[in-house]
Amino acid sequence: MRVLEASHVSFTYDDGTIALRDLTMTLDEGEKVAILGPNGAGKSTLLHLLSGFRMPFDGNVVVCGKKLEQGNADEVRRDLGLLFQDPDDQLFMPTVEEDVAFGPMTLKLDDIEGRVMKGLRSTGTEHLAKRRPHRLSHGMKKRVAIAGILAMDPRVLLLDEPTSGLDPKSRTELVRLLKSMNRTMLIATHDLEAAAEIVDRAIILNVGVVKEGTIRDLVMDTRVMEEVGLELPPVSKMFRMIDSMGYSVENLPVSMDQAVAELTKVIDREGRQVHTQGTAKSPGRRKKT
Repeated sequence: MRVLEASHVSFTYDDGTIALRDLTMTLDEGEKVAILGPNGAGKSTLLHLLSGFRMPFDGNVVVCGKKLEQGNADEVRRDLGLLFQDPDDQLFMPTVEEDVAFGPMTLKLDDIEGRVMKGLRSTGTEHLAKRRPHRLSHGMKKRVAIAGILAMDPRVLLLDEPTSGLDPKSRTELVRLLKSMNRTMLIATHDLEAAAEIVDRAIILNVGVVKEGTIRDLVMDTRVMEEVGLELPPVSKMFRMIDSMGYSVENLPVSMDQAVAELTKVIDREGRQVHTQGTAKSPGRRKKT
């Protein structure tokens, strides 16, 4: 089932800067999709526009069967859970549990306490319930902000740069969390390595849609990557170097899991070649003896 559709969407800021131009994209229920692009590509603007925070705009946006318009933005927004890039923009209540409860209470949903506990458990933050949000680490703030979104049980999660500003351990834990969630997600990010672990499909955005496909397909397109200024993940750069040294790499890996699989192929292939060459030479060696 299609839960989100944007058709020929364009948006211009008050100063005349074009943020989005003729953008068309879709998101199906259960799908996880990444919006990739450099700074200024329109990623955050797109998420805010889909949530009804950037209006008016040209084109059409349909969320869970409802066309987004200025008169129904609050209603449409109930199906969407937006994670801001900076969790400090999202957390403002005295305690974590009050923050997680704020959204469900505002929407007048039932079983507030149950929703709060479910959100906290889903993000592994139940032990922080009585803590003050502003005293948490950046990584834990992001988890608490996600808990607040989950407590409202939206149909779609819109995540703006979820891994930005995180230390390696917090980043790994958050990627693992998002990967494990059985949720429909649209993730704006420039972190290709993290996205490769989470999403099914990716869209390169640079004011408009440049290209879409799997992340592995996108990183193989050197021209597009260079054109939009997207940096290859370190693991992809390493395997490109391995390929240039004469060890054939069929697909550039983007994540560590993909790298292990690709390296295994390279080692197996090289091993077979060495064995074949050795077998070919062995009759000559036997003849010599």
